[in-house]
Amino acid sequence: MARASFLVVIALFIAGLGLTLGLPSLGLAGAGLGLVGLGLWLLRFDLARRTVRQTGLTRFIALCLLPGYVWLVVGGGLWAFAAARFGGGPCYDAMLHTILLGYAFSMVFGHAPIILPAVTGQPMRYHPRFYVHLGLLHLALVMRVAGDLAAWPAARHWGGLLNEIAILMFLGSSPTAILAARNSRASSKPPALPG
Repeated sequence: MARASFLVVIALFIAGLGLTLGLPSLGLAGAGLGLVGLGLWLLRFDLARRTVRQTGLTRFIALCLLPGYVWLVVGGGLWAFAAARFGGGPCYDAMLHTILLGYAFSMVFGHAPIILPAVTGQPMRYHPRFYVHLGLLHLALVMRVAGDLAAWPAARHWGGLLNEIAILMFLGSSPTAILAARNSRASSKPPALPG
């Protein structure tokens, strides 16, 4: 059941994208329904539903993934029901940023503590302060999308600014976490014997 439903939503998304070449609004609506289906599938079947009950880094990763899946559903819904407004304006801003910030950056924030050490060869120390940039990302995006949909420019602008601050905080905290892990390893080594 899980595999079959996954294949159906992926096929719907790909078919919708293909259809945009000739019938843009209809294709975007189909692709949006595919995104909604994918987000719901991930909320139902992803291990994050279980790992969110753990602690430390494992819980942080789950709390990055689960809201990202919710944003995928919201963004897909906007694609599906407002496809005619995809050309620009506030609704387009909401359609774009629910996926690129809400979903994609949630995935980046959640996977960075695993991927960066694998790529750099340097360990990365988890710290609860990671929740600050994660929480700011989502709260600011709620403000931004509400500003888009309610024609409230101040909320959209402040939400956008705070989203940028959240990303900059992430970019600052990642090297800091790598340095903290490196310093911790250096301080735990026994002192060299003289002579």
